[in-house]
Amino acid sequence: MMRLRPGYEVYWRGPGSTQIGVDPRCAVVLDDLSDAEQQLLAELPQMMDVDWLQARGNELGMRPAQVRRLQRRLARAGVLVDLPVAAATGPDDQYWRLAHVAGAKRPRDRSRAVVEICRADPIGLRTGLLLAQAGVGAIVVNDPGPVLATDVVAGPYRGDDVGEPRQRAALGLLRAVAPHLRTSVPTGTSPDVLLLVDHHVVDPVPVRRLRRERRPHLSVLATEVAVRVGPMVTPGGACTTCLEHYRREKDDRWPAVAAQAALRPPAAVETSLVWWGAVAASQQLLAQVDGRAVATRSATLELTGWQEVPTRTSWSPHPDCECSSAHRRRARPPSRSSAAA
Repeated sequence: MMRLRPGYEVYWRGPGSTQIGVDPRCAVVLDDLSDAEQQLLAELPQMMDVDWLQARGNELGMRPAQVRRLQRRLARAGVLVDLPVAAATGPDDQYWRLAHVAGAKRPRDRSRAVVEICRADPIGLRTGLLLAQAGVGAIVVNDPGPVLATDVVAGPYRGDDVGEPRQRAALGLLRAVAPHLRTSVPTGTSPDVLLLVDHHVVDPVPVRRLRRERRPHLSVLATEVAVRVGPMVTPGGACTTCLEHYRREKDDRWPAVAAQAALRPPAAVETSLVWWGAVAASQQLLAQVDGRAVATRSATLELTGWQEVPTRTSWSPHPDCECSSAHRRRARPPSRSSAAA
């Protein structure tokens, strides 16, 4: 039982030439076709199984062997799929199936992934909504702080959510876009990756703990005029403390300012930056979950309201950071006494 791969459309190029798909990375062109073959291909989106293909080909005056030869060409081109598989696909699954035809690696099963959001402000919550719609199986919100009036302005919180704990108000919104989403996991389950959203400065306490536990986490920092996405902190890469060391090298008074900024209330983030920051963060988290290359590993993406594209900056682990010293300790060869033991 076969049918046209979901997401594909059929296009007439000229006499004897038909194209399936638009993007050149996944499109297929079939040449040297008869009029009957072109007509059969034009009706391919209606195909439900091979029997239909044979019956319709017969109606168009094609011989069975001719239909089978065309079917083999379609199969070799990768434009046909088994009906049970095709029937169960959503837009994200359809996309990655077509991307696979274009040469991209299929992501891992996102339904098994667990992502923890450690601040469900508008950026954090919108990131969670995108992850939920993209098929992430479990999203755990860990933010007992209240919904603020500024959260309602940026959405998607509602006015009657003000004062409610964010982790409670966020659950209904997440389940509305993904009814089968899991919003809790068994005790002791470690998330595949965590999202930490901060304002003004990064809180060093949770990142120090996560770094020592070697748990992957993505930092998102909102300042007065920018949203910084990254780094994605993984063992061996630069962390947010490394970035603090680099900033202190440029400004020796920065620690005093940072200590004060940490106590200031978060400011509202410009509307487009909320959405852009959430999109960029969700892309990085999905790349981590999927097992794909992550653009913010030892790097940051800075978004502003006036720049056309993000500014990407690569970072090396700072020699004075704990993560560098821990990496050196693990990389140091064993002494003779420890090797003998």
